[in-house]
Amino acid sequence: MNVKLLLWAGALWCVQAVAQAPLPSLANSAYERAHRAMYWADWDELERLDAAARVDPERARNGGLALCQVREAMGGGHGNPSLAYHEARVAGTLAWAQRRPELALAHAAHLEALSGLAWFHRGSGYANTVSEQRFRDFRATLDRAQAYAEQHAAVLSGDGFAAQVMAELLRDRGASVAQQLAAARRGLAKEPWDECIYRSVINNLMPKWGGSPQQLEAWVREAMRNLPEAEASMRYVRLYNDAVGHHYEQSLFEDTLVQWPLMREGLKRMVATHPQSEYWRNRRAFLACMAKDRDTAAEALEPIDKPDLDAWGGGSDGQRNYQACRRWALQS
Repeated sequence: MNVKLLLWAGALWCVQAVAQAPLPSLANSAYERAHRAMYWADWDELERLDAAARVDPERARNGGLALCQVREAMGGGHGNPSLAYHEARVAGTLAWAQRRPELALAHAAHLEALSGLAWFHRGSGYANTVSEQRFRDFRATLDRAQAYAEQHAAVLSGDGFAAQVMAELLRDRGASVAQQLAAARRGLAKEPWDECIYRSVINNLMPKWGGSPQQLEAWVREAMRNLPEAEASMRYVRLYNDAVGHHYEQSLFEDTLVQWPLMREGLKRMVATHPQSEYWRNRRAFLACMAKDRDTAAEALEPIDKPDLDAWGGGSDGQRNYQACRRWALQS
């Protein structure tokens, strides 16, 4: 057969295969798409993604909502080492907000950009390693964000993403946990279905920000209110699992009020509801070992051929945690 004809036939097959391949759902692609749009200042795409995510009930393979992923991508970049990046982000979001003055999303994105700039000035080190000049720049930028929020309070009021950003801003400015939760609840008053608000505030309730196990437990229980039993138990897992990552790590069952029987049931439902999620299959085993429930850990370990190390703490720590759990759970 003619070589050119073979090449043409091969190219045609590839095009057809790509055309026939199913596109990833919004829930499984939202973070990457929003992150890319934020990087390239494609505000129209961010508006489209936000609007679509708000009405998309589907969850990703790991159980995450598209809306939470869009917001997470918009709030990313705090660790970027470039001052130019942060200044461009502040200027770009301000231009967007000025072009779309009625859009809460744009104003909230500008507040997030100012927060990122503030943390760039401060750095991530302990307070005793931060110079007075860096602290002044940090506080001045947060004051700038607070003034902007007050100026645009009418537009921001009741929006879910704005509620998340305002709770974060109040936390960074040293407001009480009660004030932070009040800001979050203003968003929930209009959007009570918004799981993303509940999840974003978990970090504010960690001891490093002045939160307590009692406040964490109360917030988790509030988030479960009015949900069907199965959904409530899975939200319980998601929120306490966030607390593991934010602060508690392997001390969750010693240092918080978490109840293992409820988490155990929620984890079982998570795995059944999201059977493609390697993360939750592995996480169930990890948390069972952490809770010292040998029977559940052994059962959860059985289908794991290759561990998802992110679910076990990541990297070399994850490998050590996985091996230690197997030795303990499967010992005769």
